[in-house]
Amino acid sequence: MAYYNIILALTITPHTCKLPVKPENISEYEWKTTHIPRQESVAGTEKFSGCLIYINLGTNETESCDVFDYDKTWFQTTVPSDNNWVCENEINVANILAYSRIAELIGSFFFGWFGDLYGRKLTFIISIFMLVIGRFISILTSSSLTFFTIGCIVAWFPSWSAPQSTAIISLEISSSKRRASVAKLKLVATSLGMFLMPFFYWWLRNWQFFLIITTALQLPFLIFSWKLIESPQWLWIKGRSRQTLKTLKYISKINKTDLHSDTESEILTKSPSKANKTEVLGLLALLSSWRIVVTTMLQLLLWFAISLNYGVAVLSSGEKSEGNPFLDFAWQSLAEIPGFFVAAWLANSIGRRYTGIVSFSLTTTIWILYGLREISNTGWVRSEALDMFLVITNRASITVSYYLINLLNMELYPTCLRQSGMSLGNLVSSGASAIAPYVLYLGRKVDVRCPSVILTATTLLGGIIPIFFLPETLNKKLPETLEDAKNF
Repeated sequence: MAYYNIILALTITPHTCKLPVKPENISEYEWKTTHIPRQESVAGTEKFSGCLIYINLGTNETESCDVFDYDKTWFQTTVPSDNNWVCENEINVANILAYSRIAELIGSFFFGWFGDLYGRKLTFIISIFMLVIGRFISILTSSSLTFFTIGCIVAWFPSWSAPQSTAIISLEISSSKRRASVAKLKLVATSLGMFLMPFFYWWLRNWQFFLIITTALQLPFLIFSWKLIESPQWLWIKGRSRQTLKTLKYISKINKTDLHSDTESEILTKSPSKANKTEVLGLLALLSSWRIVVTTMLQLLLWFAISLNYGVAVLSSGEKSEGNPFLDFAWQSLAEIPGFFVAAWLANSIGRRYTGIVSFSLTTTIWILYGLREISNTGWVRSEALDMFLVITNRASITVSYYLINLLNMELYPTCLRQSGMSLGNLVSSGASAIAPYVLYLGRKVDVRCPSVILTATTLLGGIIPIFFLPETLNKKLPETLEDAKNF
């Protein structure tokens, strides 16, 4: 919730120029028609202008207005409505989201290196702390575009590394048969948080109260972070045999079992290969063999395609102007949960690669249908029921792809580079997500079909084609060393 709450807080609500006080003998519609010009939207429909007002009654001369009336049917306040970030200032919203994603990109690069060097646990603690501090900076300085943006940047800088660190620990203490379940549980928890989040806003109505509540929920995780174990696999790779042994004994105690004496002896007497010492190489170790380079590049293409799709889907789910935007956001988020279960079942049944081919093909088809729908005037084609069906199906399909890249990313990199490799993927993901607000902006300001065309091409070239060439990881032992990864 603390990761995605800013998206709802930045929702641009319907607005018009503020009108003079209306006489009692004139209807609301007539009064608005007298003062506000009508214009054609990019979707081809006629509506009242949200940015212009007639200068003199009885003439067609208009001017931009500085004071606005906002539709408060659903959102009592949002950041744009409080600061008038609409019309020519609407670009502020896209810029804030883009700057935040760029910060996330840099943070992914930094914390990937940091997590492999200093551990998953410390990375988690720092990430949660920065997330909380950043959000409260934005809340307290919302009247300043500069300071509000700085707060968003601080919060999003470590945003990937908080859930990623705990997911990697879970993965590294799980058997090969449970890896798909670990990835599924992490993503289901994310979707459940996104489902619950809009109900907080619907209840509180005020964006500041909404951000305070959803961000404060992180504090217990920060306070009790000392209870989190460090990955024993990472400890052993770093040559910390006694800490490895201590952690495994703690796990054994919790599981009401005993650590075998032979295991204890092996841990104390054997040491990991020097090839796993990545303190110097860092991300450069991803260039240590042609096979690792190719695998990495294919994954980065997938990350870009999936993240652009997902970013557009999530951002657009909070922009619905007809109906309840909170329920719309919630139902789309809820659609992800069965999507993850289907993804886990498919990944364990037909393999990772074929699952990706199915999901990417379905997503590409839906974006094509969206494009064709925008140029059709047929009633049932443009019906709200069909729109909701396409939206929910597309969200579920993208969810399957999103699950898949998270799972592949955790499985294809060796232990010594797992957090660095995943963070490189997150880096590209953040870059793609930074483009998403501008894709939607083109759809609002240039041509409503722009998002469909861009996303169809992206999904075809960045999704369907790369997935054919990645290795299958179903029921395979994870690579632990660089040598394992070169031969995987």
